[in-house]
Amino acid sequence: MKYTNTPIDQKPRKYIVLDLESAVLDDVGHRRYQVMERWRPQRGQPSRRNYKRSEDPLQTPRWPFQSIVTISAMVMIEHPDGGIGMTSFETWSAAVFDELGMMQGLLDLLCQNPGAEIISWGGAMHDLCMIRMAVMRLGLTLPTAWRWLAFGYSRDARHLDLQQVVTGGFKMKPIHQAEVLAALNLPGKITAAPFAIARLIYARNWKAVREACECDVISTALMFAHWRQMHDGRTEIGVVVDRILRDVIERHPAAGYVPALRHHRQSLFEEQQAQAASRIPALAPWLGEAA
Repeated sequence: MKYTNTPIDQKPRKYIVLDLESAVLDDVGHRRYQVMERWRPQRGQPSRRNYKRSEDPLQTPRWPFQSIVTISAMVMIEHPDGGIGMTSFETWSAAVFDELGMMQGLLDLLCQNPGAEIISWGGAMHDLCMIRMAVMRLGLTLPTAWRWLAFGYSRDARHLDLQQVVTGGFKMKPIHQAEVLAALNLPGKITAAPFAIARLIYARNWKAVREACECDVISTALMFAHWRQMHDGRTEIGVVVDRILRDVIERHPAAGYVPALRHHRQSLFEEQQAQAASRIPALAPWLGEAA
């Protein structure tokens, strides 16, 4: 599939919050690798000295042999009064698409948003690597405005990896996304634990995989909103977060994570009410007297 060059409009800035799920499904490719290495299995023995079986790429396929099974992307745009808002939230899942269909859906989205910036959690080390491998394996061509994706990660890339940001480029010890979400009181990992995703994929529970991927996109979008607040304070972060949660709930009302998002949204509202009530004696003491 070929994509034409689309002019880039830089204002207002657009963002694509991206996440994907993948698993080792390419056994044929891994067998080709074993043949290239002239590997002959020896029962109970590692193929190379000092290798444990789980670390041995000849016995345990590594990430080049993974296939993408779900891609979720939320397009966001700078809001006129500050913060960000959602314009679309799409998911391509193995329940409906094969890997080629998922990648074509993503590339179409990129083509429609040529000046957007990618936002991810750990995408520099996983998601974009998987996308590059899939593009090459499937014989696809990146849209003209997105050909920088072919060259890996650099400071000049239109990509903000929040995992790199919060760890100072991994100068601090790498951490899990759930740790940051918990510290910021943001919802995450609502429908499935991270360690369960591979099991869900092999069980072909595509609904659960899809919802887990969408949850990660929602969490990353909320985390990104907090990051932007550091240099765009025109709108309170509570308003921006509520706007994102409201739009997600309206677009995916039947999703399994929606009740938790509704509860979180209500909790934030009640917290704001309590804070406002606590300020009344200092800001307007006469209100208490009148009551």
